Amino acid sequence: PFQRIDIWEVLGADATPTYKEGMKHNLTADDPRWLTNEIASPDSLLFLDGVLQSSISRSASEALVHPGMFAHPHPKRVAIIGGGEGATLREVLKHDTVTEVVMIEIDEMLVDIAEDYFSYLSDCSDLIGSEESCFDDERTTDLYEDGRA
Repeated sequence: PFQRIDIWEVLGADATPTYKEGMKHNLTADDPRWLTNEIASPDSLLFLDGVLQSSISRSASEALVHPGMFAHPHPKRVAIIGGGEGATLREVLKHDTVTEVVMIEIDEMLVDIAEDYFSYLSDCSDLIGSEESCFDDERTTDLYEDGRA
């Protein structure tokens, strides 16, 4: 890999289950487990060279991508430099004017790890006409090279 990649799974003492987890475990409205972390899933944190990059509660891609996309009258071709976890790609592909996205990532292993551990970040299954993974969308080309070159 190009950089040190660490994944931490953390479960806070005050974590509670999501609605989806509650349904999976057949919780009823008065079940006391709603108030505990007994069936809650841990958050996964992605660190690159010791710096936190992504977590379920800390994906800022929407706030970073959409202002630029909406500022352009008709964005068609987009380049993403350093989008290894796939969240930026997902947000770009939400714009139906986009016909081509080139994602340039120096570390192919990061993309592979993100697809395994953080697949929700690159999940395009809710986008009409897209593949389950945004990396597999026909509008996407992945280049594994240094974007600064």
